[in-house]
Order: sequence, then C-alpha cells, then structure tokens
Amino acid sequence: FPTRRSSDLVRFTADGVNPVEIIITQSALTFTNPITIGGNIATMPDPYIVKDGDYYYTCKASGNGIAISRSTRLTVINATTKKWSLPYEGPSKPWNIADLWAPELFHIGDRWYVYYAAGRRGQDGITGYGTQRSGVLRSKTNDPLGEWEDMGMLFTGYDYQPGVKPTAANTEYAIDLTTFELKGQRYAVWSGNGTDAVQQIRIAKMSDPCTINSSMVVLSTPTQSWETMDGRKINEGPAILVNEEKGKLFIVYSCNPSWTKNYRLAWLMLDMNEGDPMNPNDWQKSGNYAFWRCDNTKEPVSGVNGLGHCTFTKSPDGTEDWIVYHAMRYSDGGWGQRYPFVQKFTWNADGTPDFGEGAGWGESLLLPSGETL
Repeated sequence: FPTRRSSDLVRFTADGVNPVEIIITQSALTFTNPITIGGNIATMPDPYIVKDGDYYYTCKASGNGIAISRSTRLTVINATTKKWSLPYEGPSKPWNIADLWAPELFHIGDRWYVYYAAGRRGQDGITGYGTQRSGVLRSKTNDPLGEWEDMGMLFTGYDYQPGVKPTAANTEYAIDLTTFELKGQRYAVWSGNGTDAVQQIRIAKMSDPCTINSSMVVLSTPTQSWETMDGRKINEGPAILVNEEKGKLFIVYSCNPSWTKNYRLAWLMLDMNEGDPMNPNDWQKSGNYAFWRCDNTKEPVSGVNGLGHCTFTKSPDGTEDWIVYHAMRYSDGGWGQRYPFVQKFTWNADGTPDFGEGAGWGESLLLPSGETL
C-alpha cells in the first residue's frame, strides 16, 4: 500500500460523446467515523474542534464542566481534561449551576474564550430549561490548557441599555452562542426564544469578546417545511463559515429537534462586502436543507440517523475544508446517541458550500491532507 496519497488524472474518450475526466486517488491513509475520543468510540454531542497553529483543540461539555484537549490530528481526539466547572448553589444564587451545553472555543487576541450555555434547573422549583442563558469564560494566559476565569452572563435581550447587567429577567433563553468579526466589528450569534418556544437564530453586536452591547435582532425563524418536520420549530447550533474568495459569510444552523432523525443543516448567507449583519433582509436562507442523512437503523444496527450542530476547520496543511458535526447512531436514539464525525466538503460555483451526503457509520474516508498516522 502507498504511504502517502497518489493522485492521477484519468481521461475517458469515445467517438460521439464528450470526454470525461476523473481524478483517482490511491492511499492507505484512511479513517472511519465516528472519530475516537481518547482511543475509544464515545458519544460527544455538539462537537467543537478548532485548529490553531499546528494543533487541533477539542472543547466539550463534561458533566457540569468544560474539558479541553489538544491533538496534531483532526481525526483523533485525545482524552480531554476538565478545565472549569459550574459553580455550586449558594447565597448569591448563581445563574449557571446546571445543564452546561455546547461550549465553543475561540482564540481572540492574546486570550482564549469559551462560550457556553447553562441555567438553574433544579433550583427554586425550576423544572425545565427556560433559564438557560449564554456565558463566557476567558483564559488567564495565552494557553487554553491553563487556568480559566468566569466572565459572566452575556446580554441576550431586546432592550439594551449602556451599563446593563445581564440577568435571567432582562434576557431570553439563549444557547449555542458563537462569534465572528467582520470589518472590525465583533458579533454574537445564538439560538433563542421568548415565551412561544419558537427557537430562532439571533444576532447582536459586541464591544469586546465578553460584552454584548446592542439589542438582539432575529435573523431566522423556522418557517420552511424542512425546518418543521414534526411540528417543532427549531433553529439552533449556528456556526460561522466564510468563503473569502466569493466574499460570502454563512451562518450554518441546525433545524428540527436534535433528538430526532430529522435533524439536519441549512444556512443563511451574507454578502461580506455589501451586507449588514444586523439587517435580516441582507441574509438569504438556503432554498432547502444543505446536509442530512438517515439510514433508519435501530439498535443493534449502527447508522447515521440525523446529523447536525457543526463547526468548520481546515486540514493540517490548510488546503481542504472540513466540517465537524454529530450524528445519531439509531433512528430512535435520542440525545444519548450523538457521536462526533468529520468530513471534507467543497464549494459550488456560486460560492455556497457543497457538503454532499453525510458519511456513513464506519465508512472509510481519506485522511485530511497533510495528516499522517
């Protein structure tokens, strides 16, 4: 077997038809999904992997804490170490004592930041997840494997006033928060809802990585048939994807309930040169869902039965685009059956992403370019 990739162009010709060219790649360097965590196949909902320099950093919820690990390989997650835990209930009644969800890790300037959701379920007679809000951690040094400090809740409400202190009372349900910068302005994007239980993609401006300093604006409400497959109206898990060559910025989001086989991805698109991120009219929604697979398998047959909550990264040599997401193992598996997958994707001529079809459970794929065993 070859020890590296070998690619050749093969041209097929025949009288009376146009020639067909295909590229054949030969390699023994393959991997299978789901990718392993600490050498084992294990669940990992809402997977988050970010490339920084020569390393891939994985950030995940671990009980009521946040765990991080580092790897030189995209397709292998090393065992994570818990770096921070939610506070305990006390006289000050912290807002974030339970249900830590979907942490995301960012290197901004000379610090690292983690955005996460948590709430107060189990206290003061609270039985549901209505108190879930978004908060932010900041690393004490430029090392994400070092110590962290809690920078508090982020303002995710309508009526922003300078100097306002975010509380559960003046904000709304807010999960899956992510961030991006465009033309020197930083933005926060998240999934939220008021009292009607319709989860929307929302956006606000930030004055720094720890502070939202504007009222929120709704960018997307689930209205399309492929967003409301079983009657639930959910847009969540926003992830930022940029096509620099075409000048397009995408919010790739998940729709339908995450515990069902209908979970899938769609996108919102903004012209980075002409569009205003805070103007909903400047965002175009995909005409249909953009990524999905359902094998309709039930235990004990493993398959891919709904997928979503993604993020994006590059191959080790920076030449390929890769999507990181979770897939559900069984069609009736629920929240406890979400596993981490990675897959290469390409771009359409109009600048929109072409994710293809979700990779199968145990399917062999070529390693990311530049990754070695």
